[in-house]
Amino acid sequence: MSEFATQGADKVMYVCLSPVTAQAAKFAKEKGVVLGVGELVKNNQIKQLTKKQGSAMKLNIDLENCYGIQKLKKDFDFSTGNAYAVYAPNGLMKTSFTRTFEDIAKGENPKEERYNRPSKHIVEVDGNAILANSIYVLKSEIDIREEGSAITNILVHPESKARYDQLLIELDKLKKKLIASLQKVTKIKASEIEEVILKDWSVNDFPSLISKIKKIPNIDDLSAYEYSTIFDPKAIEILKNNEFTEKAKEFNNRYQELFDQAGSLYTKGVFNPTRADVAFGALDKQGFFSGGHRIQLRGELVPLDQVQLSEKLKLINSSIDDDATLKKIRISLAKNAQTQALMDLIESLSSTQFEFLLNKLSPSNQTQFRKDIWVHCIKNNNDVAAYLEEYASNKDELDSIEASAALVAPGWTRAVDLFNDRFEDMPFTLSVINQAQAALGKEKAKLRFTFVSGLDKVEWSREEIKTLSQGEKRALYLLNFIFEVEVRKQVNQETLFIIDDIADSFDYKNKHAIVQYLKDISLIGCFCQIILTHNFDFYRTVATNFVHRDRCLMANRSATSITLTKAEGVNNYFIGMWRDKVMNDESILCATIPFARNLIEYTKGEKHNDFLQLTCLLHWKEKTDQITVGNYLKIYNEIFGSTHDTSIVMPVKDLLFKKANDICALTQHNGLNLENKVLLSMSIRMQAEIYLINELRILIGDVNYWCEKEGQFGYLMKKYALLAPAAPALRTLEKVSITVSSNIHLNSFMYEPILDLTVEHLIKLYKEVKNL
Repeated sequence: MSEFATQGADKVMYVCLSPVTAQAAKFAKEKGVVLGVGELVKNNQIKQLTKKQGSAMKLNIDLENCYGIQKLKKDFDFSTGNAYAVYAPNGLMKTSFTRTFEDIAKGENPKEERYNRPSKHIVEVDGNAILANSIYVLKSEIDIREEGSAITNILVHPESKARYDQLLIELDKLKKKLIASLQKVTKIKASEIEEVILKDWSVNDFPSLISKIKKIPNIDDLSAYEYSTIFDPKAIEILKNNEFTEKAKEFNNRYQELFDQAGSLYTKGVFNPTRADVAFGALDKQGFFSGGHRIQLRGELVPLDQVQLSEKLKLINSSIDDDATLKKIRISLAKNAQTQALMDLIESLSSTQFEFLLNKLSPSNQTQFRKDIWVHCIKNNNDVAAYLEEYASNKDELDSIEASAALVAPGWTRAVDLFNDRFEDMPFTLSVINQAQAALGKEKAKLRFTFVSGLDKVEWSREEIKTLSQGEKRALYLLNFIFEVEVRKQVNQETLFIIDDIADSFDYKNKHAIVQYLKDISLIGCFCQIILTHNFDFYRTVATNFVHRDRCLMANRSATSITLTKAEGVNNYFIGMWRDKVMNDESILCATIPFARNLIEYTKGEKHNDFLQLTCLLHWKEKTDQITVGNYLKIYNEIFGSTHDTSIVMPVKDLLFKKANDICALTQHNGLNLENKVLLSMSIRMQAEIYLINELRILIGDVNYWCEKEGQFGYLMKKYALLAPAAPALRTLEKVSITVSSNIHLNSFMYEPILDLTVEHLIKLYKEVKNL
């Protein structure tokens, strides 16, 4: 909103240029004024009335066969908070969910592209179909080629711009007519007329300048002097040359004599020396004279061959060409189309007019001469009066809208400053170079990128950006998003933002900036967000900053549908999910082994007996089969000060494989399933090492072979590949190496990589390894 105030006899009238809230409108009606944002800031009572409340929106989603989503039904209740965060591993639902809402935002129906199944989508807000313009989708793809519509529309009030455009339509028609008529007499390109005249007069307001020129008293008749011919850069280069200025009068006198002397073949305004050179030169090039042809000139009784014609021309031009300087001037004027046009102009002028031109083109007079030609053209133009009359009748209203636009122009700066402040270590700073024009929609907003390194400084347009990193490109991509948010915030546009992996390709400093900006958005009452990500670190950061745990969801896939369930253990999985369940959940018990081993490594070192014993539970070694659950719990109790039962005699390896088989038998897997993923990873590698060691015993002929090397799995793989390079099992074993080995080195800070692996993928690989 913005205001334009006019003083009345007893009150101030505030003209509203954008919508205000219903409460403010009611208050305004009671007070008898029309309100703009200026009054809202001044009056605390109104400010309180217009304070936005939290959104009470309830979003109901029911999707079937929407791209990769077979079925998804979920209700989002935004009454207690404006943001949901959804963790979804890559390939599960993010892109399909985003594309679905992107289609709805375009007024199109989502579809299922692979199998052509019929699609269904029900997306309702408080029981009503969601409006297309209330959806904004921020995709994960990077695209910085185009400024979005938001950059053009930011802080432009649709009502004022519509009225402004309406006023300008007729004025613009008359302006184009005026420019077209000026183009005819000046021969300047129509597209350049306005720029040239404003530059000549050193002003920037076209209608005001035309009005000013119209009032200047009549001057000399300058109709003989064509602007574009005289002030063409190539013509000016000749006119300011010392040789020309010193001999101009003599050259003109002798040149004019060429047309009047006896036997001349030239006719003023029709056929001059330059045209003669071009015409006869063309005949020569085309073989006219070589073919034996001759030319009979007017008044000549005998036709002339090429030599005779050349002699004839030489005699006629001798008054000029016998003087080296004058000949040089003649040749320079025949050099190109622009200088030939100047030659034609000189030819058409009388001696007095030519001397007048020379005087006006002296350095001290040239600036004024440009203005004088414009004055002559405009005062003798029949289209000027209609244009100025239209402008005068609408000037006050145009000025008032422009003044109002100027009040909100600083919003451009705030939006760009927000980007510059939030995103650190960018190699550039941003600015908008045409704020006033863009604010009124006259021009597309243009960004300037300023790069500084020491004393070196360069400025590029958006099209010139070629050397940015992925993170920098993505930060720039977010600029469109920032502008869009500012646009919608200005008009209180209720909006559901679908945010798809916004943090990809950023360093941690700028991830924090993104989180902070999303948090800022969550505080705006008319905005709601669904933030989708496969980056668990980003997901956890969002959850600990502003998205309540009740609104932190995990995506799970079954054979027929996707479900979104409340996440658990987001902040510290070991404390939140595992510590108190070690004796109640055998999968958790097994999954704590790599975590406990890491803690021993940090506190006691890799040579400690407990570390070596737990290593035997992560690799198949000579002592592995003898280590019981009780043995492990004794070590666990020492680390965590617990008192769990240490008498359990079941070997850990047997428990590990039993639980892996149980997980494989499950038909549904909900939540993060971190313990199941860790257990399966341990089981897969253990099964693979059992296979490798048994195969190597056969290949090397040693039934008692055990591997005592560090990095056991990698060593066994190399040895087996060397001895059996064509073994079919190598393909499966390479999958194990790529998929699970690093995931077993687990600690409380770095367990994100394993989260991106689906349980289904690990189950498939476990079965494949087990069947070796």
